[in-house]
Amino acid sequence: MGIVGLVCMLGLTGCSKEKRCRCAVLHSSNVRIVKIQSGNCEDLKLFRYHTPLDSLKVDSLLCTDYEFMIDSVYKN
Repeated sequence: MGIVGLVCMLGLTGCSKEKRCRCAVLHSSNVRIVKIQSGNCEDLKLFRYHTPLDSLKVDSLLCTDYEFMIDSVYKN
């Protein structure tokens, strides 16, 4: 599924260092990894994207910046 756009509701506070957020999609088993330039992962609430048929979809999210043990396997 191609992601055309990402629209998130972010707070204006927080450090400016890029963060990688792990987000659970509510009412689904999907997990999204989202990179943000500033703000807090906990402030991410919505993920908007277009499907291959160009329908707009919106997922409600619950996010954290907590690193999981599996993340250490994928770090560069």
